[in-house]
This record gives sequence, C-alpha cells and structure tokens, in this order.
Amino acid sequence: MRVSKDPEIRKQEIIDVAMQVFAEKGYESTTMKDIAKAADVVPGLCYHYFKNKHQLYETAVTQYAKECSEPFIKLFNQTNLSLEEISIKLKKVMKEEDLNYKYKKFFDKCGNEIFHKQLEFYMGKEMETSMKKYIQCMMDRGEFQVDNVDLFTKFFIGGQMAVINCYEEDLDNKIAFLRTMLSAFSK
Repeated sequence: MRVSKDPEIRKQEIIDVAMQVFAEKGYESTTMKDIAKAADVVPGLCYHYFKNKHQLYETAVTQYAKECSEPFIKLFNQTNLSLEEISIKLKKVMKEEDLNYKYKKFFDKCGNEIFHKQLEFYMGKEMETSMKKYIQCMMDRGEFQVDNVDLFTKFFIGGQMAVINCYEEDLDNKIAFLRTMLSAFSK
C-alpha cells in the first residue's frame, strides 16, 4: 500500500534519494527508474516533478550547493570580522565542511570532475552576494582596496575554488595562500 504524502515532502524525498543514487551509480549509469525504485515510488511520479534526469540532477546539485554554502555565507555575513578573524574562522568552517561533505564519493570520484565543477559553480553563485558584501564593508572601513568589488569577488571566488580543490596541498597551506592573496589588497 502506497502512503500519500504532501507533494513537497515527496518531491524532497525524490531529490534526496536521487543524490544518493547518483553518488552510488554515477550520473551516466543512473536512470529515473533507478531513482524511483530507490525512492519507492512509481517512475511516473519522478517525471511528474522533473521532466528528465538532468533537471532532477540540476535541482539536487543546486540544493546541495546551497547546503554546502550556508556556513560560508553565515561567515561572510559577519561583516565586522577582520581579515585575520575571518581567516581563522574560515579554516574551521572548511575543516567542518570537509567532514560533513556527504556526497564526496560522487563529486570527488575520478571521472566526475565535470560534476564537481558544477557544484563549485553553484556554490560560487550562492556565496557571491555575501562575499561581495563582506569585501565592500572592509573597503568602507578602509581595510581593503580594489577598484571593482563585483569583479574582484567573481575573480576571488573562482580562484579560491581552484585552490581549495587542489588535493596536493593540505588545508593549512591553502588557507595561508588565500590569506596572502587577500592581504595583497589589504591596507
């Protein structure tokens, strides 16, 4: 007997299960039928909420990027923090995030680099506003100097994602490097 659930709850369950199936089987090997079976629903219900596997995947990754970005957004929303203070807190947040990275097996799997880049892209979009606000507040306090906050924010987000995902370096070295880069713009 099927249990009738609120449509938004059911949709969220499908999204959650889809990410688990993508992580286990990979994107290419996963079908909507696989997701439906794992969610214990009929395939038609998956198609009711998502027109295809790509739309379901994009919805799931966007949602996961929001989840992964949330601690960073909270940090950058603390616009009163100095560069030194934010560097210390950023290191802690990054260590915690690495431990809580529930789909690491999928996004960091060899051959899934394009999916990892998609996650980076969506996370960058999520963090951009709060990071730009933080940089602007530093400029207003006279602690930072760039000609264009918007372009600098976009440049820094892209660059820091590349540094953070450099697996050859340990986290302490990555944070120190990013801090050095930001310090070049500090007054």
